[in-house]
Amino acid sequence: MLQRKMTEKRQLLNKKEILKNLSNLNKESLVDLTIFEVIGSTNDEARRKLDKVQNFEDSFAIFAEQQDAGRGRSGKKWESPANLNIYLSFAWNSSLKPVDLEGLSLSTAVAISQNLEPLLDEELKIKWPNDLFLSKKKVGGILVETFSSKKRTGIVVGVGLNVLMSNQEQVSINQDWTSLSLYFGKDFDRNLIAGLLLESLLSLRSNFEAKGFSFYKNDFEKLNLLKNKECLVKFEGKTKKGFVDGITENGELIFKENGESHYLRFGEVSLKKI
Repeated sequence: MLQRKMTEKRQLLNKKEILKNLSNLNKESLVDLTIFEVIGSTNDEARRKLDKVQNFEDSFAIFAEQQDAGRGRSGKKWESPANLNIYLSFAWNSSLKPVDLEGLSLSTAVAISQNLEPLLDEELKIKWPNDLFLSKKKVGGILVETFSSKKRTGIVVGVGLNVLMSNQEQVSINQDWTSLSLYFGKDFDRNLIAGLLLESLLSLRSNFEAKGFSFYKNDFEKLNLLKNKECLVKFEGKTKKGFVDGITENGELIFKENGESHYLRFGEVSLKKI
């Protein structure tokens, strides 16, 4: 137990160490990086802070060692034990309209997978619309939230990634999960992982603002965990059996059931592999 506590102490997030992993160009576009020891939700804090930011060029990042009210898609609880994983929210104001942001969650997943691949020597697969997988186990998730006004669209991209979490942690997760350390059988430097994640989000911002989801679509198809897989899909209050036939140009899931195609948008479907 003492050894575990010492490991956690060495793994505390450090602003200077995180920034070492950013390119000079991306570092210049980040106006602030804050690390909280404990917070309710990094996304909620980012939303509060975003309301005070007026400059469209500014972006900022919020990390936390632990979240008391971390959440995923559809308000589901996101397990956030202390000093083990990465809990990050990246935010900026955009001139893009909400309709222009279709596919942002998928694009985020692609950017993260590509930026971590050289370190991991393995690609993180993507389970539509916002989960990151290693083999058949969930290792991370993405929560994109937007807030519109007449002059701007506030964007918050939340990322949770299991890094050092082990089976010893008293967490309640209702699906198969893993962490980088569990899967690869070794420890990882959380500051390095945090920096690589932030670098991917800073690059995502510039690429998505300029080119939208089209910039990432082909790469998503290569990383799509469910492509051509038989699945159970729950939508419109019913559970249907079929297979996934890819995604549309807008990031909708193409689900085929008995020869009929359904085009499913974010927030409408819960997928469970058979």
